[in-house]
Amino acid sequence: MAKSKENICTVRGSINHDEYFHVNHIVKPGETISSHGHESRIGGKGANQAVAIARAGGRVKFYGTVGSDGMWIKEKMGGHGIDVEGILVADEPTGRAIIQVDDQGENSIILFPGANFSEETERTFATRGEGWFPETTHLLLQNEIHPRSMEYALAHAGKGVCVIMNPSPLPSDAEIRAFSWHAVSWLLVNAAEALGLYMALAGVGTDGADGKGKDEKALEAREVLTLLMALPAMRTTNVVCTLGARGVLACFPRFEGKGKEDGDDPVLAYVPGAKLRGSAQDTTGAGDCFTGYFVQGLMTLGSSDISEEIVNVLKTCVVAAGMCCEKIGTIDSIPMRAEVEERMASSDP
Repeated sequence: MAKSKENICTVRGSINHDEYFHVNHIVKPGETISSHGHESRIGGKGANQAVAIARAGGRVKFYGTVGSDGMWIKEKMGGHGIDVEGILVADEPTGRAIIQVDDQGENSIILFPGANFSEETERTFATRGEGWFPETTHLLLQNEIHPRSMEYALAHAGKGVCVIMNPSPLPSDAEIRAFSWHAVSWLLVNAAEALGLYMALAGVGTDGADGKGKDEKALEAREVLTLLMALPAMRTTNVVCTLGARGVLACFPRFEGKGKEDGDDPVLAYVPGAKLRGSAQDTTGAGDCFTGYFVQGLMTLGSSDISEEIVNVLKTCVVAAGMCCEKIGTIDSIPMRAEVEERMASSDP
């Protein structure tokens, strides 16, 4: 899509009350431990990624649902420069995440969907006309809202909208096979999710949450990505696979419905991980930071060498995600665009 000042991303996603417990180590089964810190913050993959888009410099509208206990979240989201008119109040309590963060920066998360599974948004859309959906150029989805809400967005977002899907947490095998992947322009996954998607779509897996343990012989990420891209369901989809500290693999470009048989094979690109300044403090928000910066990058693509532009976008995303790991928190750790550009321009990025 050509570069335009009118580009805007609609995020139909989750929004949570995140409770952080800072611990010496992640609690083990049967164990009770004390935390040495506690914080309440805005969370939910949808909200996190919307903030990341805004901090990267993109225009973003958020559509999601909180309970009556979550009005403070809507107010704070608006303070991040996001259009929050689409945040509605449902009868269910606000979604919640219980997050343990240990002294090495690793995390463990328990999610309660709460109001995120409400379809109040779609009911409101229905009052504005059959199939109504906000005008947008880009649509970002995750897997923390009701599957019917995602399918509604895919069906009504409009022709020519660039759809970005981050299927996290990974759906069940049955849900994966039923999903409208043909409507997705860009798929953003980590290595475990890529494997889980391949196993489910190829019909060789057993139902699981994240793809782990589905194949006794572990596949390298590059091989998994190649196999995934070869499946009929992914014929017109570009895939970006994050590898944590190792960086990112991406397979593209497939634009405007053109698949493998319509031209040359897609490019497989690798961008190494960013060098941190110090040790990782908290990895919780790195993936959402990466996604938000990537979506903003898509919103600025020109009409010249798309492949080169995307590689440059990925380099920016990797640096932003690395900087996110250097601070504690999720939204609070997402860097501003100017900070990322300054880091990239320095002699020690």
